[in-house]
Amino acid sequence: MVCGVAMLALGASKAPAGRPIRLPLHPYGGTTLRTVDVTVGGEVRPFILDTGAGFTVIDPDEVGKAGCSPFGRVVGFRADGQEVTLKRCGPVTLDIAGYRARGEVGVFNLDALLGKGAPPVGGLVGMDSFDHDAVTLDLSHDRLIVETRRSLAKRIRDLKPVHVRIVRGAGGDVVPFLEVRAHTGTVWMEIDSGNNGPVFLAPHALTQLGVRMPAAGRGAIGLDIMGLGRATVTAARRKMIYDGELNSLFLRKIVLTIDFADGRAWAGWRTR
Repeated sequence: MVCGVAMLALGASKAPAGRPIRLPLHPYGGTTLRTVDVTVGGEVRPFILDTGAGFTVIDPDEVGKAGCSPFGRVVGFRADGQEVTLKRCGPVTLDIAGYRARGEVGVFNLDALLGKGAPPVGGLVGMDSFDHDAVTLDLSHDRLIVETRRSLAKRIRDLKPVHVRIVRGAGGDVVPFLEVRAHTGTVWMEIDSGNNGPVFLAPHALTQLGVRMPAAGRGAIGLDIMGLGRATVTAARRKMIYDGELNSLFLRKIVLTIDFADGRAWAGWRTR
């Protein structure tokens, strides 16, 4: 997860009326992360698409272009429990590769998270930008599709229903999770396209799955995604406030459609 903060929702969006909107995604810095072009104040900037961020944020350098003045305070938490504090800003209008959203965003300096020498970005696009719409995440073909009701019905014909939990925080953050079968109960894995590391699992989740893994190092394990089937992933142990986090590499193996309007999801294995 690049950011993983929980804050105020972006607000109303303009869903496609006639045809689905295809948002092209672009490689970021030789990693499995992807960016999407976002227009802020008439200027196009790359934003990292981060399904685990919870909220859309802009870099402080973008505030003047967005035409808003930061105010207030929002406190969020990363997956490891680290507290993140930032300002609110808005309402602003973002054009996300032809998809329009208007509302508040967070103001957050991404330099420390991305690391020295990382290509600059204007911010992060979280799933709050698409709340109340249906989207298809197809990372292997570098695209995010905002579906119409008609295109959604056609899309899911070839996909399998999967168990999704869409978590909405008090601040308006929106984060989706997939349910994974375990020896004892189930575990809920955050869908995190902003995680370009291994799949992370909390110690208690590893116990549920019947997997032994040292505190340091990585290992191949099998996950039984409920509704989809088994997948082999490279995982690591991590203390966190969730059961676990999926990563961008896993998401490149599947096509995932989430209808945020009614809390359902469908998925299928990438075939080409």
